[in-house]
Amino acid sequence: MRYTMTFPESAFDRLRDHLCRSQNEEAAYLLARVVETEDEVRLLVRDVVPVAAEEIESQSPVHMVIRGASYVHAIKQSKLRDCAFVFVHSHPTGLGEFSPQDDREEPDLFALAHARNPLLVHASLVASGGATQLVGRVWLSDGTDVPLDLIRVIGARWRFLFAGEDDDAVPEYFERQVRAFGTGVQRLLRRLHVGVVGAGGTGSAVAEQLIRLGIGRLIVIDHDSFESSNVNRVYGSASFDGGLPKVAIAERHAAHIGVGTRVVPIRHHLSFKSAVTRLRECDVVFGCTDDEWGRSILSRLSIYYVVPILDLGVIVDPEGETIRAVHGRVTLLQPGYACLYCRDRITPEAVTAESIRATQPERAASLAAEGYIPGVGAPAPSVISFTSAVASYAVTEFLDRVTGFKTAEKKSSEFLYRFEADAISRNTRSSRSECFCANRDLWGAGDRKPFLGLTWRYEE
Repeated sequence: MRYTMTFPESAFDRLRDHLCRSQNEEAAYLLARVVETEDEVRLLVRDVVPVAAEEIESQSPVHMVIRGASYVHAIKQSKLRDCAFVFVHSHPTGLGEFSPQDDREEPDLFALAHARNPLLVHASLVASGGATQLVGRVWLSDGTDVPLDLIRVIGARWRFLFAGEDDDAVPEYFERQVRAFGTGVQRLLRRLHVGVVGAGGTGSAVAEQLIRLGIGRLIVIDHDSFESSNVNRVYGSASFDGGLPKVAIAERHAAHIGVGTRVVPIRHHLSFKSAVTRLRECDVVFGCTDDEWGRSILSRLSIYYVVPILDLGVIVDPEGETIRAVHGRVTLLQPGYACLYCRDRITPEAVTAESIRATQPERAASLAAEGYIPGVGAPAPSVISFTSAVASYAVTEFLDRVTGFKTAEKKSSEFLYRFEADAISRNTRSSRSECFCANRDLWGAGDRKPFLGLTWRYEE
């Protein structure tokens, strides 16, 4: 079991500004939702509560004494909001680890936290280097503590702060990549868990690049079987693969490449809760599905779990036997950015129509005949060069968010590619005030009931 913590960048900035307000030790409390998956306990930071000056008895660059009532009030608030209690304090003199005094005092503090709020875990953090360096540990109900394996900060940049160094040698087949980004980035990629939803034209191209970049684990979700007409655009496929699950082809292809990426195949549509819950394990997700129902679910996942999602789309508009237009899109979804509804990339009507077609085919046929929902048209055209190009743009954006290699100071949240016009445009839109993505109460809400605020398909 690993323990991690995720900050929306806005919360992290508030914490940093408070901790750096003086040359003395400063402190704050965090309220964090606890999400437990098969192999991870993830704390999603919901709120930052600064310790005010009147709550401090004494402080200096090397010590701080906080009034007991301050701790008790913060722990009470954590229980009322069904959150873990997290204590954070700074070491302005540069000690980037817990001090002997911290080791003596924190067991009693967290015994109190578990007595008043008996959650699975609570946690503590130490910030140094102007709050750019964080180390943490979680406190269990039996009084023991375990290091936080990873702290994420999700915003204009995606920061993944792992505990301890990865000293394993970097394989020589990544040598050219290391020349570009350095050994540290290569080791970071090896430790990331990434999801890919959809294993068709764009999804297989994304998976191909992530595997060859050296991502440690890929969760690939797709319910479809391979058809011979897919061979022109699905990486890793062969003409004799008809009938195989697309996720099985992705798993086989990763093993064939042999650079160490583990693929976890999930043959399910994203409208099944069991498939979506697996994406809670990911650090980043690529949405490569071509249906609006799946995209609507990913839009919510990004908000509830502070998991950044890169949503991809490609539309080829033919006219006879020529191409009139080819449009590609890469949209970033995360707290603080407009969702796909706000951008008019998906609509409630289309999502409803797709859900009815999938779950109530007889009703869908009747409604289609009456003109209430659109019928199913012919398969959309697809060409490997276009799907691969958009996949490359998305993976490039992922690399920039991780490394910051682009020179633009302001990060765009959507990129539009008009291949026929050799044109690229970018934008950043605001959420509509009434939309779920603008509701800060949902940022990092985690495992609320019903899951993601949605109704799910029946599973046996």
